[in-house]
Formats: sequence, C-alpha cells, structure tokens
Amino acid sequence: MHNFFAKKRMTAFLFILVLATFSILNIIHSFGPMKKTLASADYRFSNAKGIINELDADINEHVFEKFGFVEAYGYLQSLMWKNEENNFEVVKDTEGKLHYTYFATGPTDTTELSDRVAELGAQLGAKTKFTYVMTPDKYVRGYTTFPEGIPYNFNNETADGFLDHLKQNGIDTLDLREGLLESGIPAKDLFFTTDHHWKIKTAFWAFGQLVHHLDGLYNKPLDPDHYFTDIGNYNVIPYTDFFIGSQGRKTGKFFAGDDDFDLIYPKFKTNYSFYFKTGETEATLNGRFEDALLTTYPLNVKGATYDLTADKYFTYLYGNQGIVHVVNKDNPNGLKVMFIKDSLAVPMISFLSTVVSEVYLIDPRYYTGDIIDFAKKTDLDHVFVSISPQDLVDEFFPYGKNKVEGQFTSSK
Repeated sequence: MHNFFAKKRMTAFLFILVLATFSILNIIHSFGPMKKTLASADYRFSNAKGIINELDADINEHVFEKFGFVEAYGYLQSLMWKNEENNFEVVKDTEGKLHYTYFATGPTDTTELSDRVAELGAQLGAKTKFTYVMTPDKYVRGYTTFPEGIPYNFNNETADGFLDHLKQNGIDTLDLREGLLESGIPAKDLFFTTDHHWKIKTAFWAFGQLVHHLDGLYNKPLDPDHYFTDIGNYNVIPYTDFFIGSQGRKTGKFFAGDDDFDLIYPKFKTNYSFYFKTGETEATLNGRFEDALLTTYPLNVKGATYDLTADKYFTYLYGNQGIVHVVNKDNPNGLKVMFIKDSLAVPMISFLSTVVSEVYLIDPRYYTGDIIDFAKKTDLDHVFVSISPQDLVDEFFPYGKNKVEGQFTSSK
C-alpha cells in the first residue's frame, strides 16, 4: 500500500513539474509580445476587454513549440484516418487536399454585395470598361468530392447567384471556373494541397483566359502573336516538397503532407516600376519582372515553415498590400487597368502586367481610402473586381461606406 501511494505522489509531482516548466517557458516565449501590447495599450476602463483580448491573442500565438504540438495532433488525426480537424475548421477531400468549410443549408444571398459592385461600375467614366473576374473555388465542380459526413459550404452556388445578379445589372463578367478542367493542367494540380490558393501554373492559365476575354472587348488585341501568354517564354523553376500553406499551418505537415511550388517569370526582357503601400509601410522598386515584382525572401528563408512571412504564394507582388501601382516601362501605350482583388488574383495580375501599361491593385481589407473615389479620379481604361467565391462577404465590398481618406503617391 505504501508503494502504491508513493507512485501516486511521484506521478503527481512529475505532472506538476512538467506543467510548471511548460508554463514558465510559455511566459518567457510570450513575454516580449505581451510587453509590447501593454506598452501601447489605452488603459481606460472602456478598453479593458480589448486589452485582455489582445493579451490572450499574444499568449495563444506564442505558445512554446506551438507547431510541434500542431504536428503531433495532426499526426494522431491521420493515424485515426480522420478527415477533419478543430471541429471542421479544416477538412480533407477524397484526394487528400485540405479545405476550409462550414455547415450550411444552402447558398448565401449576396444581392447586396452584387448591387455594390454594380454601383461601382455605374460611377465610372464613360471611357472606362468594367468587368468582374470570378476566380475558382478550391472545391472544383466535376472533380472534388468530400467523404461522407464532411460539410459543404455552397461557395460555388453562392458565386453562381452573385454572377447572375451582376449579369442582370448589365455587368461584364469572366467566370474562370468555366473551362478549368479543360485547361490542360491535371485536376489534382490546379490547387495546392495545403493552401486555399490555386497553383501558379493555374494562375498563368487564368492570365491567358483574361487576355482572351479582353481581346473581345478591344479593337487591338493585347497579345496578337500569343507571345506573352505562351508559358514556353517563361522560366519555370520547380521547388519540390517546399511549401506548407495556410491550411497546412493549422494541421501540420503530417496530416496532409506538403506542396511543390513553381516560380514562373519571363525569359524575355522586362522593365518595371513597382510601388506599394500598406499603412505606414511603403516602397518603390525598379527593374526586371523578377527584380521588381518578385520577392525571393519566402523562397530563401530557412527554418520558418510555419512563418506567415515565409508564405511562398506571396512571392508575387509582395503579397496583399493596401495599394499597388505597377508600371510596365516597355509598354507605355498599353491599357491602364485597376483591380479590386483578394489574394487569389495576385499572381494572375502579375502576369497580366506584361501586356498592359499600368496596373493598380487595391485590397479592400488594407486600403484606407475611398475606393470608388480613387477609381473615378484615376486615368483608367478598365476596372476589374476579382473576389473569389469564398470571400463573397461584406469585408471585401466596402464601397459607399465611411472610410478614412488614404494617401497615395504614384510611382512615376
């Protein structure tokens, strides 16, 4: 009996020791971010809840060996042949690809959002054309299937209703979901396994579809010799087992593996000016496509698999910026276009820059100015809105709402 209680006491002691050690390591790990939050906090009583929430976020984001635990948990889920994690926050389809999803009974009504897009188009000058570009959802109709019990979010059906309402309002649309399975890219390679974005080769295919669509709207084709839309005129640098995307960062690499990544950039001579601004951060770069429009940091950084700043997808155009201005110095007489976009469109727009004169990009989440006012005051031939099916929510359509007037300086 004495040995029995001795073992119990020893077990309790070891448990408390491990718990205390882990708590101390967590305090050390999160001390810096918590100190920074407290130093900049507004200590009025009305802000107490906000301060507590920020501190809670600091602690949750800076858990000691956080991603070691994520990987261990994901590995256990894979051993049990599970197809979901964290109460269906991330699920796995029958091909092993990860998806964001949620329980839904039908498509979402997006009439108000499509009305805002129609109003944006109505505010543009007579010479400025207007097009909505619908990028595809990772759930590819005709290919993707979920295992039994996995919920479907009706993103594609929501996008169908959204586009139908735009067409009723006379808005020109390009639906890149159409023809996706006939693109020549194997269906399994259209999207990353561990990320919600399409692969770079799929984005390049979409660039060709966009150019073809624009050729039907203008008398002069953008790429009459099909030179710029021929991937044979681009370097394609493969990186094998190199990328873990946003979904994989939530599950760990043992749950769904990792991804290959292709870096695509022109073989031909290019000359660009690239300006971006988000908040107080701004920069201007000049040079070839690969010097001005690409950042190699995500490709070169070591030991940062789960670091958001090392996200390979954001090699193009430095990721999501509030506002971007790209000038193609080799095509001064081409079209001047503007995109109101989410992250899916970024590499497609990068390639489109080879056949136009100027491109403006606005991300509604980070731009602090009035988007309609900016579009009206800027010399533009064409305005595009490109928000993917999963992002057809209020956050991406702030037109007409009160916004703080932003500042923008052209890169010319």
